[in-house]
Amino acid sequence: MSVGTMSRKEDLWLACKPKTCCYVATVIPTGRDVWRISRTLQAPPWTFLRYFESPEPRRDAFALDGSDRRFRLALAKQPSRRKKTPPPCIFLMRTNGGHHRCSLGDLRPASCRSFPSEVTQGGVLCLNPIGCTCHEWNLSDVDVAQERALVETRQQDGAEYAAIVARWNARVAAASDDARFDLPAYCAFLLGAYDALAAGAPLEPSRE
Repeated sequence: MSVGTMSRKEDLWLACKPKTCCYVATVIPTGRDVWRISRTLQAPPWTFLRYFESPEPRRDAFALDGSDRRFRLALAKQPSRRKKTPPPCIFLMRTNGGHHRCSLGDLRPASCRSFPSEVTQGGVLCLNPIGCTCHEWNLSDVDVAQERALVETRQQDGAEYAAIVARWNARVAAASDDARFDLPAYCAFLLGAYDALAAGAPLEPSRE
C-alpha cells in the first residue's frame, strides 16, 4: 500500500512511536505467513520463529513425535536487557528518530495486518486491541469493509494452514513409535506444501 493510499488505521499505527503491541503481543503466524516471509527474505523459517507447547488442542498445533504433545509457531523476540518490558518482535526496528517500525512492511503476518479487528460469530466487526497501550481504538479509526476483508483473509489462511497441519500430524502418527521430528523438518514440510499450492496443486486432505 503506497503512502498516498494508506488507510487511517495504517496512518495511526505508523505514527505511533513506541508500538507497545510489538512488545507485548505474541504473534502467531499462519503457514502462509511463514512461507511468504521465508521465500521473500530467503531466510529459513527457524531463524525468525520459535515454537511452544500448546496447553490445549488447536487446529494449528503440530506434533513432533507420537505423544499427545502439540506445538504452535510464533514470531521470535529480540534479545533485550530490559527487565520491566517484554522483548520486542524480531522484526521491530528502532529508527534514529526513536520511532519503531516493522521491517516486514507488507509482509507482516495476517494477524498483524488485521489488528485490532475481530469479527464476531454474528458477523459484527469489533476492536480488540490487546497489547496496545498507545491509542484508544474505536470504529472511526478503521474502514469497516477493509477490516472485515482483512479478518476474513486471516481466517481463510488459518483454515488452509489447519489442513496442512493435519497432513503433517498424520505423517507423524504414521511414523515408527521412536521417530522424532524437529522444527526444521516441520518448516521444510510447510514450505513444500505452500510451494505446491503456489504452483497450482490442490490442497490434499489429510489421511487421518
